[in-house]
Amino acid sequence: MNQISLWATLDYILDNIDIVYNVKILVESIKNELIDLVFDHSISESEFYKISSILTPQCRSPLWENYFIRKYGCEKISKDLNNGDFKKDGKYYEYKCSGYNQTNTLNIIQIRPWQNCDYIIQFIYNDEPITFILTHDEMILEMDIMKASCAHGTPDAIKNNDNVEYKITLKKDSIDWYRWIDKYNKLLEFLVIQ
Repeated sequence: MNQISLWATLDYILDNIDIVYNVKILVESIKNELIDLVFDHSISESEFYKISSILTPQCRSPLWENYFIRKYGCEKISKDLNNGDFKKDGKYYEYKCSGYNQTNTLNIIQIRPWQNCDYIIQFIYNDEPITFILTHDEMILEMDIMKASCAHGTPDAIKNNDNVEYKITLKKDSIDWYRWIDKYNKLLEFLVIQ
């Protein structure tokens, strides 16, 4: 970037930074109404994802999870069960989501292999969800194939911990991405009554 465009960019950012902060605050103030707005047809699903994209991942992930639960008629379960986030047709699922990052990477964090549940993983891309569904055994296999690493702590800090949370990173348009599209992009199967 040349010096003139660099300074023009900085000037633009500084002139508009308050607007960005205000929009973020406004979105945070209405986040609890966004799901209802989709179901009222006041906003589209794409608009829901676009609006919520401004939220931090810690704020938008539960919002996206609650939307998924409501959209697909799932039942939220207590975290105390230590068996995922919700159930549908008697099966337990852990919900993971990622999106709106500069690297177009699906970051799957806090994988808890000791939990007896399957996995719903969504990547939000171009304001639309791409959904992967993995059984517990498939996730364990993918953790090995994709060299899952510890999500928290150093190797020394976790060496005596039985319940280590893991993470996997899946880059869009990689070989692994297309393998996942072929193998795990099965939302229609999830919707069929089991």
